[in-house]
Amino acid sequence: MLNARTSASWRLLELLKEMGRGIAVKELCEELQLSSMAVRRQLTLLEGDGLIVSENERKKIGRPAKRYYLTDQGHEYFERDYANLAIELLAALRSLNGKRNVSQVFERRMHEDLKTARKRVLGKTLEARVHDATKWFTEKGYRARWEKIATDKYLIKFMNCAVLQVAKKFPQVCVCEEDFLSELLQAKVTRRHYILKNGHFCSYLVEG
Repeated sequence: MLNARTSASWRLLELLKEMGRGIAVKELCEELQLSSMAVRRQLTLLEGDGLIVSENERKKIGRPAKRYYLTDQGHEYFERDYANLAIELLAALRSLNGKRNVSQVFERRMHEDLKTARKRVLGKTLEARVHDATKWFTEKGYRARWEKIATDKYLIKFMNCAVLQVAKKFPQVCVCEEDFLSELLQAKVTRRHYILKNGHFCSYLVEG
């Protein structure tokens, strides 16, 4: 993945974004002032990360030439304002219908997520459920991890909050997070650390 936005890979992504169309290696070399070998090396890395895709362009004469395009994942590397959009929509809902309606939105989202997540943990031991729940949250961007601290007692940590900006304005999402874990794990879940209260991470104690 990209380590810095000054890298050759990032410059290549920017060029694909700005051009708004597929670009061949020759054109990339000219624009970036890099050798064909250097450009192909970056293209291979980016394609391996799922950020770009190549397609063969048919020509009337000669061999087909590959052109490179950003994938949806590649487009997501550029700035988005999803958090502020969500905050503005929730604020509008609250002003129109009150706080309870905002809570209902988060609760509805929680129940929809539970439908999917429950399929992963069905029929498993508590420890296996903790493992799968942690993996589910990691896939959502939380960088989650877990550890066993006693018999039928576990600590789940979220090293990143994927909804931090929303949570700062609407902490109801954090309540649903705790309820979600309790419902999914079918266990007692208690928050131990909280990013919104100056914690470096959020954590939940799980007791069977």
